[in-house]
Amino acid sequence: MTIEGRQYGGRAVTERKAERRQRFLDAAIQIFGEHGYANCSLADVCAAAGLSKRQFYEEFATREDVLVAAYDQIQDEAAAALANALAELGPDPDPIDTVTLVLSAFLSSVGSDPNRAKVAFVEVVGVSQAMEEHRRARRHAWIDVIRKALEPLAGPGARIRGNPEMAGSALIGAVNGLAHEWLLSNPRPPVSDLVDMLVPVAVSLIIQA
Repeated sequence: MTIEGRQYGGRAVTERKAERRQRFLDAAIQIFGEHGYANCSLADVCAAAGLSKRQFYEEFATREDVLVAAYDQIQDEAAAALANALAELGPDPDPIDTVTLVLSAFLSSVGSDPNRAKVAFVEVVGVSQAMEEHRRARRHAWIDVIRKALEPLAGPGARIRGNPEMAGSALIGAVNGLAHEWLLSNPRPPVSDLVDMLVPVAVSLIIQA
């Protein structure tokens, strides 16, 4: 029997390992969001997860690694929400309606918990050169998503205005900046208010055939 197939307490090793990893990720999102990444130690992450440093090092090499993994999880879940929204579109899309739908899906996913939004938009900025390179790679992955979504969003032959990387970065920058301001607001407006501000920005970058 492989290690993956072994059972402890009626549960597979892989299941227990995945659960521990998720506990570290949930803890990291919570405390990095509440207190800031720079103000939290590896011991703080372990304490919040209710797990040991030994268990941490079975999943991650450094505190930054758990930040990267938490950031990626938030981004991946937002991408899944956006994909589900795109799957609901009909054959003759209206750009304003469809952009509203996908931006709502994305921001509702990331903004479902202010701690998630703070990790995604604030705490990952300026951490290290490696983190900045990772953020840029994720940004370019989102630009690819935007390019592939253009025809479902705006009809056959639709294209991005100007240079796709620059235009995509402009939209992403607008999303990030607005989300940051939203986090600092008291009281925070509903996510729908952010969507209303961003839709004209996104639509202005689309050229329909």
